[in-house]
Amino acid sequence: MKGAEIIVKVLQEQKVDTVFGYPGGTILSLLDALRNKRGIKLYTNCHEQFCTHAAEGYARATGKPGVVTATSGPGATNLVTGLANAYMDSTPMVAITGNVPLHLLGRDAFQEIDIYGVTMSITKHNFIVKSVESLADTLRSAFRIASSGRKGPVLVDIPKNIFDECAKYVPATPSEEVFPLPRGEELREAAELIDRSSRPVLCLGGGVIASNAAEKVYTFAKKLGTPVITTAMGIGSFPQDDEQYLGLVGLQPNPSTLQALRDCDLFIGAGLRFSERMLENLRLHSPHCKILHLDIDEAEIGKNLPAYSAVVGDLFAVLESLLPLVSAKAPRYYPDAVPRDPLYTQIFGAFPDAVYTTEVGAHQIKACHSLPIVKPRHFITSGGLGTMGFGLPAAIGAAIATGKRVVNLAGDGSFAMNLQELSTAVKYRLPITQVVFNNRRLGMICDLQDRDYEGRHILTETPAMDLPAMATAMGVPFVRSTEGEGLPAVLTEARKEKGVCFIEVLTDH
Repeated sequence: MKGAEIIVKVLQEQKVDTVFGYPGGTILSLLDALRNKRGIKLYTNCHEQFCTHAAEGYARATGKPGVVTATSGPGATNLVTGLANAYMDSTPMVAITGNVPLHLLGRDAFQEIDIYGVTMSITKHNFIVKSVESLADTLRSAFRIASSGRKGPVLVDIPKNIFDECAKYVPATPSEEVFPLPRGEELREAAELIDRSSRPVLCLGGGVIASNAAEKVYTFAKKLGTPVITTAMGIGSFPQDDEQYLGLVGLQPNPSTLQALRDCDLFIGAGLRFSERMLENLRLHSPHCKILHLDIDEAEIGKNLPAYSAVVGDLFAVLESLLPLVSAKAPRYYPDAVPRDPLYTQIFGAFPDAVYTTEVGAHQIKACHSLPIVKPRHFITSGGLGTMGFGLPAAIGAAIATGKRVVNLAGDGSFAMNLQELSTAVKYRLPITQVVFNNRRLGMICDLQDRDYEGRHILTETPAMDLPAMATAMGVPFVRSTEGEGLPAVLTEARKEKGVCFIEVLTDH
């Protein structure tokens, strides 16, 4: 069996149903083998970077690894931003790149690039396949590594000749991941620390969603009666309409969040990495509280902030083991916890069951604070890397994965980076609502220049675009409102559309 056919067999073993990719000479044998293969659908975006973001959206919406393919040279290097984004946000992904034939590696052949070396620091692991006999087991390892422990992207680089050489294919069944149980002494120490605390605060990160532990977290929070805050990656891990939910930690936290931090004597961080924005909140408002860190990645314990105590393990197993050991506490509430922007709540009211994606900028921060998300995997944003252009291709991946309506929220700056992806959404007739808040500038950069550079705005004006004409050219229904005026009527019109729809909100903010 040819190497390309072996790859297809392994993808079927791994229950892969969706592959995103862009064609090129070195990868054509694989694409030909995938053509019309039962159970696997191929999707192509306008650019390899968008293929990776679509694979991320698929992975974040399902929990399964996203799969992306690209050709050698610029095709492979165009994956770099998406791989880095997935790495920072611990998103499972397998990227398969073609390269020049094995005998030409290292000879500066046409479109040769050492993508193994380029991506070493932004992947969880990567491979170069040097024989067709090792191909199947290498791919199986890639899927296992991407999906186990702290999840992340894995790259498999395959020289062109490997696709066409033959080897015997031996089927294998993917083994179920077995998580090591959390250590008993760590659990007992954590339970004692929680029981001794009088004002704990529970902070949830993306690890809660990655480990499918949202229901356990809810039971845990209710038993402790503790206020709950989340990181941007943790949005959806706890229902935001619950009275114990206070809002976001990190950038621009709510007054109630800050008050809870000031009152806190034990900060329980679950499935998060203590980023510098969170550390700024803690050091300023809660410098003397003890830290209890629950995380699957032992390398994160104490990396950015010393932990008084820690439990290492999959969060579902950690919480399942910890729940019987802790005593119930009376609930503590902070009234008027989450002020929400009415523009965003109106949009959410029109599409309450949708999956929401965002681009990066001031609108992203507003969305994090304002959308009352109540379910895991219903909010997808670029967290650690902050990648402008992420949202629309991620929405495409999420829509393909779930079949649900996906609403992508964008500023005009971010939208200028990926507007061609509207044509991808149209091509596949996806239920995507694209919202652009258009203030004709890079709003977050303007804010920073106002604060730090005495209002000297440099390179902040966004490209002048006739968005209605562009939408018409792509065959996308277009509606527009000015600030909040007319937005309810616009949303009513948008709700009638079954496929792609474009909403522009003109704003000075």
